[in-house]
Amino acid sequence: MDGRTSLRDCLIAALAAACVAVAAALMLPTVVIADRLVEDAAVGALSPPRPQSREIAIVAITEDTLATLPHRAPIDRAFLASTVAALRQAEVRALGVDVLIDQPTTPDADAALKTALRAPGPPVVLLTAADPTPLTERQRAFHDSFLDGMTVGHGNLAADRLDGVVRRHVPRLDGLPSFPAALAEAAGAGAGVPAGMFRIAWRAAGADAAPPFPIYPAEAVPFLPRDWLAGRIVILGVASPALDRHATPVAGRGGSTAGVVIQAHVLSQMLSGEDHPRVPVWAWAAVCVLAALAGGSLVAAAPPPALLAAGAVAGAAGLWIGAAGLYRAGGPLISPLAPSLAWLMAISAAAALAAWRERVAKAMLMGLFTSHLSAPVARQIWEQRDTFLQGGRPRPQSLTATVMFTDIADFTPISEQLGPERLMAWLEDYLEAMTDIIVGHDGIVLRFIGDGILAIFGAPIPRTDPAAIAEDARRAVRAALAMEAALDALAARWADDGLPPAAVRVGIVTGPMTAGSVGAFRHLEYTVMGDTVNTAARLEALAKTVEPPPGSRCRILIAQSTRDNAAETVDSVCIGDIALKGKARPLPVYQVLGPAADAAAQASGSRPARAASASASSTVM
Repeated sequence: MDGRTSLRDCLIAALAAACVAVAAALMLPTVVIADRLVEDAAVGALSPPRPQSREIAIVAITEDTLATLPHRAPIDRAFLASTVAALRQAEVRALGVDVLIDQPTTPDADAALKTALRAPGPPVVLLTAADPTPLTERQRAFHDSFLDGMTVGHGNLAADRLDGVVRRHVPRLDGLPSFPAALAEAAGAGAGVPAGMFRIAWRAAGADAAPPFPIYPAEAVPFLPRDWLAGRIVILGVASPALDRHATPVAGRGGSTAGVVIQAHVLSQMLSGEDHPRVPVWAWAAVCVLAALAGGSLVAAAPPPALLAAGAVAGAAGLWIGAAGLYRAGGPLISPLAPSLAWLMAISAAAALAAWRERVAKAMLMGLFTSHLSAPVARQIWEQRDTFLQGGRPRPQSLTATVMFTDIADFTPISEQLGPERLMAWLEDYLEAMTDIIVGHDGIVLRFIGDGILAIFGAPIPRTDPAAIAEDARRAVRAALAMEAALDALAARWADDGLPPAAVRVGIVTGPMTAGSVGAFRHLEYTVMGDTVNTAARLEALAKTVEPPPGSRCRILIAQSTRDNAAETVDSVCIGDIALKGKARPLPVYQVLGPAADAAAQASGSRPARAASASASSTVM
């Protein structure tokens, strides 16, 4: 695991997000309502304008009309009778009376209306109350008696159970046709009546902002030119702000539409045979899936966070603009809410997966090199992980780096002197100080070996530039010199607590080695192997045979390879060509006396005894 989420994983996360978005848009009430409100807004604001209907006209009983009548409810039957008679004389194609007659008025007025409705002429359809309509027994009896023998249609509007908006129409209820269905059949257009419930195709106002249907006040019917009504299907009903109003997509947020206008929209749809311009559910779900897959692909491309956020916003905006433009151009209506949810959720899910994998991979990688890393080195390792990781673990590789071995001199007697608790506190204090120095010089502590430390400078990123290899060597030597100063500070602090000081031996070698990981996945260990590593250990052991520089607590031995790279950094002296175990020929070994700036001072003093030179021909373990 290298922390990078593959395209396959991002697409799987995107598909899961698409499923959640589709399920939410179909089943979660809050999202369902929001989705429908988005569709309503599109229908109300973006429906392509259409010319005013030439087949349907509305004769409205308005508030002005009601103000001239003796009473508002029930509507004056004599007025209704005269209006019906005038409309039939106008030779309309068919007449629908969208007024529920459920209680008697004066006998003469009721009889006049009944006579006008049954007179010869164009067909008339009356509004009837289907069984769901709440009527008293007396109202039901009068209603059924008055409409006996007449053509009727139910006026029950299919309001959405979630938000009460009328979006669909039921053309037949318990075998009884709806009011517009009965009117279409009466006008000879019954073939266009759908068999089952359908979405209403709302007519938008024309380019001249004229209403979808011509609307005339009922009291003006006797005075209208005959050709305004002749040949049209006329619906007579109430169009008052206070009566028979319903929430619809074309009414706008918080608005309402008169029932008679809703019936006209449905009738127009039946006459034209058109359907609501909406994509089928499978196509809508496919758009959601495609949007989600696009979001997952965006995350898989691994753009910078700011660019990813900008892309997420731009993509969502594009879905909304595209859906609006498609519908405005006469295409099908598709709510962009669910696709944009799928898009954003896919990006969030894939990004979360990528972030989780990055955290896991980074924790594994940092754990592999322990927590002893400087911020620049840790960042470099993470940014260049592709150069040395393979299958989630470091690939075996050859590199040139600088290895450092350190050990505490006379550790055994010190441990016997301090006892377990004081020893562990003393050792922890020491290791923490030495680790800080190594990390501060961009080295990596690979492991602690009792009181010893194995560190490396120049791994796991292979160095290809000789200048970089030389700088790693200089960092290692500077770190060893810094340990000298740290030991003095520690000794002063330990003296106050009655603890002994520490002296340290250090072996440093620059050269080729093999690096990789060993162990199981849950317990991987990064390691370096080869002659260079062994030589560094031998030099640390050889440091037992030399005296430290005057006033120093640190004996630092470096190989010729390290000295060549760090010659300008430190002052050093060759202690001889030493035969180390495993080496066919003796190797030049140098003792570090101090930083290069101290060379003059060191030259004026005595050189440390070259105790090892006497045994130059011997093998050092």
